[in-house]
Amino acid sequence: MTRPTIPLCLLPLLLALSALVSCAATPTPDPSEPRLQFSANPARLGDPVGVEVEGVTPGDLVRVRATRSRDASTAWQSAATFRADAGGTVDLAMDAPIDGAWQRADGDALFWSMRSTEGPAPADLAEDAVRIEVLDSGEGLLASADLVVTASPDPLVETPLDEAFPGAFVLRSPGEDPLPAIVLLGGSEGGDSAARAMAPTWAARGYAAVGYPYYSPAWGDQPQAVPGLPRAFADLPVDKLIGVRDALRARPDIDADRIGLLGVSKGAEFVLIAAGRIDGFAAVAAIVPSDVVWEGWGAGGEEPVSGFAWNGESLPFVPYVEMGRAFAPEDSGERVEMRVPHAEGRAAHPDRVDAARIRVEDIDEPVFLLGGGQDAVWPSAEMAARIAATRADAGLPTETLIFAEAGHGLSGPPQRPTREASVLARQAGWSAQLAFFERHLKPE
Repeated sequence: MTRPTIPLCLLPLLLALSALVSCAATPTPDPSEPRLQFSANPARLGDPVGVEVEGVTPGDLVRVRATRSRDASTAWQSAATFRADAGGTVDLAMDAPIDGAWQRADGDALFWSMRSTEGPAPADLAEDAVRIEVLDSGEGLLASADLVVTASPDPLVETPLDEAFPGAFVLRSPGEDPLPAIVLLGGSEGGDSAARAMAPTWAARGYAAVGYPYYSPAWGDQPQAVPGLPRAFADLPVDKLIGVRDALRARPDIDADRIGLLGVSKGAEFVLIAAGRIDGFAAVAAIVPSDVVWEGWGAGGEEPVSGFAWNGESLPFVPYVEMGRAFAPEDSGERVEMRVPHAEGRAAHPDRVDAARIRVEDIDEPVFLLGGGQDAVWPSAEMAARIAATRADAGLPTETLIFAEAGHGLSGPPQRPTREASVLARQAGWSAQLAFFERHLKPE
């Protein structure tokens, strides 16, 4: 049988008809149905995340609810109610809620306002996913979508820093090209948890993020998180950071002239002590810092000891006044905020303050400071102001942000859960930190 041929002159018409049939067979979303739109999915932690609701009846009230899993099981949640505009849209970055966990327009609020429900997380919710739901006034589900919020949408590679530094690691994008590095030091919690929380956000932005755990407690029956590190926060050797610097300089994947320091809380105390004594760091960021060396703890002796040492010798320090009060049972009537033993210790030992003062005027490199006026751990706003004044008198470059209503938890991206009084400080502080390291570690 002879196969029929199609005249060439009819091919354009047949192709057009085929395209029409194909389009007719593909269902198109109903523009009147409520739906969620994200500026990016996956979204990178620390970048603004746009969340919009479209297709709502103009003027209707809708509730936007976010749920995510934390600690692998517990559900954390936030929610707020909005009125759709004349176009049937709600834009969380532009529209203030009429009721909910936050009061003003804020695209990050769905994330930072999350609190534990103490109930289980949905079994099908991925670890990095946030389930965002749109509900009507009767709590009926109108739309739902999962938004992935991850520190780095792209793969990262981790390698040990050096066997001389237990638990220390370098996290960066794949490749051997030399990158600027930021050495990350956490606070009094010890171990490597803070460094591991911070590292991916910096590695995703073109840095080699260097986690440097410097002590690791083992309270009670708890095993030590990083074996080989000091168990007590006492006479911690600041000079070991010389070896960290040299180990980084020896790596071909690190730009030896662009190594920065970032410390949080006790880590901020550490990096300021170190930067005044060790050359070779291009920029120093101290988040909720101290201007003096404080008493240590956990050594087991009757006499107070310094928290830090240099070349085997204890550094002068300011003692606390009855720090045990900060750990008294809440219902005892004796418990105080940790800032009280710090403030009273400083007042009770004026003769020791000057000797214990961190010589920030010896830090030639640019310094970034971030402090909170409602810091319940120690008076970071006052101490940051003293550091800034000392450096100003010496004519040294310092960028200082102090927020009167903010607390101690000012480190990290603004999407991490925090109290509302600290939100503006988190948002402004994070943007300023990014810009600070961009200027000094990536000057081109």
